[in-house]
Amino acid sequence: MAEASIPAGYGPDSELDHEGPDPVWLQLAAVLIARIEQGVYQPQRPIPSIAGLVQEFGVARGTARKTTALLEERGFVRIVAGKGVFVLPRD
Repeated sequence: MAEASIPAGYGPDSELDHEGPDPVWLQLAAVLIARIEQGVYQPQRPIPSIAGLVQEFGVARGTARKTTALLEERGFVRIVAGKGVFVLPRD
């Protein structure tokens, strides 16, 4: 995946701006990272499923998958096939 710049200014409770200038998948990544950093999602515990992200944020399944792949690439989560997406411990 090409180096994508995660936009600043999104917190754990931010809503996605589907009409704004930042791509939705990067907005979603910013919100999920904020939740991980603030302890809403604990290390070794799963974040919501793809279906859960779709429902909560009103995004397409592909958008949710692209976001979780980016989070894995950046070392925030580990994707376990058939199990879910788990938060990695932060050093």
